Amino acid sequence: MNEKIKTYLDRLAISKKRPSSFLFFGPNDEEKDEAAAYFISKLAGKAGDAEFARRIAEKIHPDVVVIEPEIVEDKKGRLREKEITIEQIREARKRLKFFPYELTKKFCVIKRSGKLNAESSNAILKILEEPTESAIFVLLANSVDSVLLTIASRCAILRFPQICLPGWSEENREKFRNIFKKEIFEKFDYIEKISKDKNELIGIFKDWEAVAAEGLRKLVMGIRDEMGGRGERRKIEKVVRLIGDLRETINQLERTNASARAAGEKLMFQM
Repeated sequence: MNEKIKTYLDRLAISKKRPSSFLFFGPNDEEKDEAAAYFISKLAGKAGDAEFARRIAEKIHPDVVVIEPEIVEDKKGRLREKEITIEQIREARKRLKFFPYELTKKFCVIKRSGKLNAESSNAILKILEEPTESAIFVLLANSVDSVLLTIASRCAILRFPQICLPGWSEENREKFRNIFKKEIFEKFDYIEKISKDKNELIGIFKDWEAVAAEGLRKLVMGIRDEMGGRGERRKIEKVVRLIGDLRETINQLERTNASARAAGEKLMFQM
């Protein structure tokens, strides 16, 4: 875990003005999981207690509720995450309403909270709007905008820095390079083929976003002076718009029931 993050959590744990809900966001799920477990152990007075950490990891501690998407296998044998459902939130709320068994407080960790659907998001929002002194919530997400703005606004937000640039498959990078050379009907044909599997489509668009972000970084690094950089700045503006369109499409696919094909075709019109 990042030492600056650890130091911040140490200070936050002893703060008298500490809120009851937190949003940890960043690209590394393992780092956020570790930080959440560490923070809870500090608040519970169990720092360094290996048995306490084990019970949290195995989801068997009576005072620590862990919510995360269910992992299922699709028809092609690939594993994918389902949405976090309203039933999961209701079950967690039942457990949280009882007094703590072993600790002085109850804790609820929501992993990959970007997978909250509309119903479960509203249920969590209602809980956060009516906080109790006995429960502390820690939401983990890849980005702030992957959860409802109203949820994020009720949390203390902690950003985890990106240690390295995201990777991508070489196949998807080549597809990204070639898509700009295609006629619109060819782009639509391609979208029709890949939109049959929504998760596959999201994965491709995320790869494209990473490739575009790397291209943007190189463009920015390549600017040397105000006059010589005019052409590059126009390219930068185009890439920034493209990254925005990709991110908007990815969010729409991940957070709504929008048609994968329709979302993909809209993106093709913008490219």
